[in-house]
Amino acid sequence: MEKIAFILHGKIRGKKSIKESLTERFTVDYIVNFYETAHPRHAEGLTMQALNDGCDFMIAVGGDGTLNEMVNGFLKSGGRTKFNTVLGVLPYGTGNDFARGLGILRSIDQLSSLLKQNSPALIDAGCMEFQLPDSSVKIHYFDNIADLGIGADVVVQVNGVHLRKKILGGTLTFFLAVLITFFTYKHKKIKVSWDGFSWEGRVLSVVVANGRYFGSGLGIAPDARQDDGLFEVVIFADLSIIDYLKHYATVRKAKHVIHPEAHYYRVNELSVEPVGNLAIVEADGEIAGQAPVIYKCLPAAMPFLIP
Repeated sequence: MEKIAFILHGKIRGKKSIKESLTERFTVDYIVNFYETAHPRHAEGLTMQALNDGCDFMIAVGGDGTLNEMVNGFLKSGGRTKFNTVLGVLPYGTGNDFARGLGILRSIDQLSSLLKQNSPALIDAGCMEFQLPDSSVKIHYFDNIADLGIGADVVVQVNGVHLRKKILGGTLTFFLAVLITFFTYKHKKIKVSWDGFSWEGRVLSVVVANGRYFGSGLGIAPDARQDDGLFEVVIFADLSIIDYLKHYATVRKAKHVIHPEAHYYRVNELSVEPVGNLAIVEADGEIAGQAPVIYKCLPAAMPFLIP
């Protein structure tokens, strides 16, 4: 029988019921194992363990952060060059933006159908290289979106208010976090470069998008696709809170913002350097490091169950 490894967020609401439902549904046709997180970044190590245990399918049961850790464990272990494991996600998080962009539902029925079909799509991943103070390089992967600027500050806000997330839900929590952050945010001065191009200036946000959505449903990168070998890079330069609020509905509809300080590009590799100040980088809703950073798109890096 084929093996399914469920990488389960340990603090997920309704965890007992979810585990019972998954066990009842899948143990008839598969060997089912749960790998439950107990602390931050635990899913990465659990993924490596599940790969070594010979799982055929690995499903993240949680949010974008849990999925990001699973992706990092998979790619750092050798990915599809070493393992035949197929990845998937059952979205139970605050944002679920990766799943939203690909039509993946919080549905055990849909997951069961995808597993039976077993026709994974090969999708891209993003790789970030951070230069550490000792001159070593830290590698971090992402499946959906990485950004620096106000987005990273919003992530700090959102990840520090678990009670508010439970009461208000993901969309309202992110919107309020954006408003709160605007009152304290100071525009970063950075330099963005890729082959034949260089841009320097003050930014509200720089987004490197593999997928279309972040921030619980904000369609920040309307032209992003996860199977074309390219990022959509979005630079929101010297935008004010008034500018942002004027265009908020446009972003939620995944449409381009028409504004002289909004820029869209499509590239497969770029670098971002801070100019005189600290620039935190987040990826898939989790803080990943700080600039300078090199982003590289890894084409067809992950076999993934997609409807």
